[in-house]
Amino acid sequence: MSGKNELASRLHETESIIQWAACNVPSDRLMEPPPHGKHPNSDKGFGTYFGEWPALRQLFHLAFYEETYAIPAMRHWLGGPHPSLDLIFPDPPLEERAWRDAVARGITRTSLLERLHELRALQLTLLSEIPEDAWQVEKVETGLGTVSPKFVVAKTVQHSLEHANDLMKNALYWERALAWLDQQGAR
Repeated sequence: MSGKNELASRLHETESIIQWAACNVPSDRLMEPPPHGKHPNSDKGFGTYFGEWPALRQLFHLAFYEETYAIPAMRHWLGGPHPSLDLIFPDPPLEERAWRDAVARGITRTSLLERLHELRALQLTLLSEIPEDAWQVEKVETGLGTVSPKFVVAKTVQHSLEHANDLMKNALYWERALAWLDQQGAR
């Protein structure tokens, strides 16, 4: 894995990638779950390829993860309490309730991207404050063992790329994949 400066750069880069990917999803599809896996001509591959979440749900998940898991973990190396939630095995019912509340409040792509920007800025600040000698100190307990700040930031980068990929698949292949599935039924 990488040093603090490189991972700080990756946090910034992945925020830009997420912004770009999210802005490529047409507005009329932001709240629509990918229908590909439920298409009559679909196999399970299409369902897993596109996932089940709408684009806004993907963005919400990224912000929720960073606010609820990554940032509390980073604060722990700066004297904050041990995170109460597991960084690796999150609490899906908690997130689902928060999502429903956000939808009821009228969450938008713009508000989610702004929130993600704020969270990234905070993470970059926290990252700069974590002493170099603490960078590889493992002291946050997770379901997969004890982790270091280096691991937490690298996982945030990986998580960002994973969901940016899902957003780009939504933007690039949605109609083409549905058209292909429709053609399969005509054969």
